[in-house]
Amino acid sequence: MSEPRDLAEAHVRAFNERAWQRAADIYAPDIEVVEPGGTSHGIDAFLGHAQGFATAFPDSRMQASAVIEAGSRAVVEGVYTGTHTGPLATPHGEVPATGRTLRLPICLVLETDAGRITSNHVYYDQMTFAAQLGLLPEPAPAS
Repeated sequence: MSEPRDLAEAHVRAFNERAWQRAADIYAPDIEVVEPGGTSHGIDAFLGHAQGFATAFPDSRMQASAVIEAGSRAVVEGVYTGTHTGPLATPHGEVPATGRTLRLPICLVLETDAGRITSNHVYYDQMTFAAQLGLLPEPAPAS
């Protein structure tokens, strides 16, 4: 195993186990997270976001189907699943629980340095996310 791969696997395990206390061992204090909703800096912002998803999807899990590494980088391809039974905080306001199940393909690009993850670029299809939660308007009927 290598450091980037080990850290990527630790990241997935820590989320799935809700092991927030391991954060200082896995993430740099000034971690940068870039995702469709915006960019954040710092371990507290990162943990707040992760805990927000755990609140909105208490049964959620990340499952890695592949971990690929190159130099100081690890790429995780997988799926995020869960049931939306709690409120989800977003940059545009809170989304109340829909009770719907989410199965969202994801890709994480993790940069590492000195034994910590320094950046996490998260990729997922926002339309798939919104559609699975029933947040998109119904299409207009064909005329």
